[in-house]
Amino acid sequence: MNRELEKIKYNFIDQVKHMNNVLGAWNFGSETHNLSDDYSDVDIVLLIDGKQFNQFTFLLERCLENINTKIILCWPERFNNEAIINNGYLLLSGSNIFQFDVFLLNIEKLDDSMCRLHYTGLKETDIIFDKTGIVNKLMKLHLTGNFWSDDISYLEKTYWYHANMTGKYLKRKDYFKLNHVLHTMYETHISMLLVGFDKITWGGSANKLYFIPIEKQTHLKKYYCPENLEGIEQNLISCLRWFQTDTKEVYKIQKNH
Repeated sequence: MNRELEKIKYNFIDQVKHMNNVLGAWNFGSETHNLSDDYSDVDIVLLIDGKQFNQFTFLLERCLENINTKIILCWPERFNNEAIINNGYLLLSGSNIFQFDVFLLNIEKLDDSMCRLHYTGLKETDIIFDKTGIVNKLMKLHLTGNFWSDDISYLEKTYWYHANMTGKYLKRKDYFKLNHVLHTMYETHISMLLVGFDKITWGGSANKLYFIPIEKQTHLKKYYCPENLEGIEQNLISCLRWFQTDTKEVYKIQKNH
């Protein structure tokens, strides 16, 4: 993590740990998987007293502004509700802009599925502070994530149905429809690969893809649609062959399981 951002993080922690309505805190995201680097943002989960939950965002933002940063944008997740609030902040510090994500969990609604996601895989080394022992109890639940799951028969049908559309859009030179179809094929191919080759139980597809065979990662990069459509037909032929091969492999892997 960038040293200046790390300083902001610990100044923030020094403030919130003295608040009576903040009962615990732990790290989330890349830092918990030893994948943090100079470009990583901050991901912190705060366990909030249920009675103060709806009012805490105001206090949170006041803390951020008290540590010599200016909030230039707050992006609330669409899933925000009475159980969990995830706001992503862009903070201006000097001439630098940093991303700072804070997850607020309502202690009275920890069984909510989105809340559970944010303490799944929680380790002792992730815990920043725990005033009442509740964070430790969450850790001792030993919740684990899941490997990727999907219906490979449906994925196969989806892929070839959309692959059939590419011919007419190429002939028409219809960039926008072709780009849309290629995106669907790309996402379908991703799901097929992850069904067979997923190696981690955390994160979304963008995280998981780094752990599949490198050759297959490279194949996925051919699903792009250049403005002039140059080279797209040859790329498509390659992608179709790779998908066919990957589908056979995944069926074989599933059968052996």
